[in-house]
This record gives sequence, structure tokens and C-alpha cells, in this order.
Amino acid sequence: MPKAGITYSTKKIDATDYKALREREEGAVKEELGRIARPDDRIERAAEIIRQADAEIALHLEDRDKAVASLWFFEHVKGLARTIGVTATAYREILSKAYYGGFERRRTASGHFELRPVPDVPGGELVKLAEEAGVPRVENASEDLPRLARVVAAARARRGAAVVFMREAALALMEEPYGWDAEKIAEHAGVGKKLIYQQTRTARLTRER
Repeated sequence: MPKAGITYSTKKIDATDYKALREREEGAVKEELGRIARPDDRIERAAEIIRQADAEIALHLEDRDKAVASLWFFEHVKGLARTIGVTATAYREILSKAYYGGFERRRTASGHFELRPVPDVPGGELVKLAEEAGVPRVENASEDLPRLARVVAAARARRGAAVVFMREAALALMEEPYGWDAEKIAEHAGVGKKLIYQQTRTARLTRER
């Protein structure tokens, strides 16, 4: 996100090979769940993997995003989207949330809403505005960021792989020879009944394609 009037930091933060990381994490989940033959056992383990992943994401995501914002607003480090393995849009959302305290959106001339960008001002002014907005400075952000980003990316990869298995197992349990209803499946997996309805609907649509 190069900006006019900013002297960028020469600091380089090594980026993880996120493609390889995701393939490795997804592969491990697929191998583990693929070995479980019974859908009732499979959905139970898939739900556990998802809960564990959600807990890891909840524990590390905020710290990752604070480190990203600190490095951009106060040190003007470029290439941070690549460093944490997210799209340019997701990166802009992180900065916007840090600066405005949430996802600020504005209406365009065409009537659509778009993410409100952070101020496009010279570096010194950007630092001052960030301080006034309450963006926190994070000590050791450049050292901690790669680890935080890896944890979040790995957890999201495991979660995504487990969700697919959970959907398929939920649908299998609704069909013969099991014939479970959504309430029984939800209770067995430790999740909400609404989620089971959503997952089985998605599984059916996927099967019909």
C-alpha cells in the first residue's frame, strides 16, 4: 500500500510459504479424518478440531492485527499483506479496523459501500493521526508477527479442512442406516442445531454439482 510522502522502512520481514503451510495442515487433517470410518466418530473429531482451531485463532488474531497496524502506521513497513499471507483487501480491513475502531464503510457515488481507507498523508502526519486514533505501538512487532501469522494461518487451514468432513459426516448421519435428526447430530458433535442444518444443506448442494 505505497503512499506519497512516506519514507518507507527498509526493514524486511520474512514471509512464510503459506501455500506449503496450508497444504501441510490441511493434509494432516484430511489424513486423520479420512482414517475414521464411522460418520458419528468422524463428526465428533472434526468438531473438536474446529473448536481447537477457533480457540487458537481467537488467542492470536488480535495480536497479529495489532502488530501489523503498528508496523504500518509507525514504522511504514511495506509488504505486510504478503508477510501475513492475506489478500490486499483483508490487509486494508486490518488497517481500517485499527484506525477507526471497526470496519468503517462509506457510500460511493454509485451508491455502493466501500471500505473507508486510512488517511493518505505523509509519514509524520500518519504517525500523529494514528496516535490520536489510539492505534497501539507494539514492541517487537516485527519479531512476533511471523509467528503470530503462522499460527493463525495454520489454524484456519485445519479448520477449513475439518469443516468439509463435518458437513459430509452430518449428511451421512441423516441418511440410512443412521437416520439421525439434526438435534441428535448437534448434541453428539457439541454444536448448535442451526449449524447442522446449514452444513447438511451445503453438503447436499455440493453433492448435486
